[in-house]
Amino acid sequence: MALPALDVHTYELVLPSTGVKVKYRPFLVKEYKILLTALETDVQEISRIVLELVDACTFNKLDINKLAHFDVEYLFLQLRAKSIGEIANLNINCDCGAKINFELNLNNAIIDKIESHNNKIMITDNIGVIMRYPKFDELVDIYDNLKTEKVIEVVAKCIDKVFNQDEVFENLDQQESIEFLNNFTKEQFDKLENFFSTMPKVKQKIDKNCNNCGKHHEYDIEGLQNFFV
Repeated sequence: MALPALDVHTYELVLPSTGVKVKYRPFLVKEYKILLTALETDVQEISRIVLELVDACTFNKLDINKLAHFDVEYLFLQLRAKSIGEIANLNINCDCGAKINFELNLNNAIIDKIESHNNKIMITDNIGVIMRYPKFDELVDIYDNLKTEKVIEVVAKCIDKVFNQDEVFENLDQQESIEFLNNFTKEQFDKLENFFSTMPKVKQKIDKNCNNCGKHHEYDIEGLQNFFV
């Protein structure tokens, strides 16, 4: 005789990049086991499993492989909060040698957006680019491999369009984009670096005094790797 099926509560959130409402459910036990196993593997495997879990828990309604990295991070934090608990414990070391415990309420994490941030960037007076945000696995790839070639490769992938006064170039070939970047001056490439450094981030500000020496600590917790506790 088959056992009765269990109802799973669903929730709703707003996707940061688009403002679209998304329904989601918590992790199931079998999925949580997969997540715990992932913590013992390399970052590439963690990236794959996080994407699979987010996809499953949003009922496969999103094009998960095209979401901006901060969308995936925000979704995962909400899943973690509803599945495991809203509070995550984080320890940091004080200069005096003592450990300071922070309790993070994951519901207080925000998407930090800089008003001046723009994905349309003029490289010269006549030539510009339209950038897209890196996908979650692309950003993980950079964190895992900080070689110049890898950074150039991911930046090239994120060039959505190139334009001048007369024409817009779309559906760019990866190798052409890399060659295009290789001809940038340092000042021109800095403009693209600024796009990445100012793009929206999942962030939570915390502050606490050390119980041992009294020193005041303030930190901005950013990125899934810091919330992954």
